[in-house]
Amino acid sequence: MKLKDYWPRCLQDLVEFQQIANAEQPEFETALDDVRTAADDFFLATLSEYGCQRWEAIMGLHAADGDTLEARRERILIKYLDQLPYTYRTLLKYLKTITDDFTVTLDENAYDLFIRIRLEGYSQRDALIATLGQMIPANLVLRLTADIPQKDEPAQAAACSVMVTMNRHVYTPAT
Repeated sequence: MKLKDYWPRCLQDLVEFQQIANAEQPEFETALDDVRTAADDFFLATLSEYGCQRWEAIMGLHAADGDTLEARRERILIKYLDQLPYTYRTLLKYLKTITDDFTVTLDENAYDLFIRIRLEGYSQRDALIATLGQMIPANLVLRLTADIPQKDEPAQAAACSVMVTMNRHVYTPAT
C-alpha cells in the first residue's frame, strides 16, 4: 500500500510530492503494521512482543533472559488467572486452564496437598509455584511435582585439555 496512491492525480505527478511520499512511506508502513497487529494484543493467547511488555509492566512481572514469546504469554496468563479466595474447585478449574494433564491429592487430616502436573517449561513452573503460594491456605503443605518434557538433542562436541602437575615431597628428618 503506497502513500502516494491516496493523493489526487495532480499531486502524484509532481517530483516534490513523490519525494515526500518516498520519505514518509517507511513511517506509513510502520503505523499500518501497528494498526494491523493491535488486535492481537487484546487477547493473552496472541500477545505480540509489545503486548507482552505492556502486560508484564502492568502485572509487575519480569521477563527472564532467553524466554520465548510463548513462555512469556503463559506466565502472563497464569498471573491473570490468579483468583482469590481459594476453594478446591477453584484450584481444579485453575489447573485445568493451564493443562489437562494433572492430578491433585488432598489429605485433609494431614493438611497435605500434592499436585502432579505436566508443564511446558521451567518459567511456567516458577510462575505456577508463585501463584499457588498465594492461592492455597497457609496451613496446607504444598508438594508439587512438575513433569517438564526435555528435548533430546545430541551432545555438542567439546574440546578439552587437562594439565596435571605432581609435586613429590620427600621428608628428611633434621639431624
